[in-house]
Amino acid sequence: MTESEKISITKYDLLYEQRMTKVETTLENMDKYIREVAKDMKSDFKWIVIIMLGGFGTLLGGMAGLFGMIAHGFKWFA
Repeated sequence: MTESEKISITKYDLLYEQRMTKVETTLENMDKYIREVAKDMKSDFKWIVIIMLGGFGTLLGGMAGLFGMIAHGFKWFA
């Protein structure tokens, strides 16, 4: 191998290392972002479930009150 070939390989290696460093940094940033989004999604999902259960409980309570009024109107209760 001649010296000029050694130099060109060295330049190629340096460029390759720089590119790989940028790729690694980008992948690490993407991983952090995905983890943050996943945490937010979990907390959002919990809030949605809580609101749905609260709404369902309110609906059942309202229906029970309505049926109680109907039963009282039909004199099913004293």
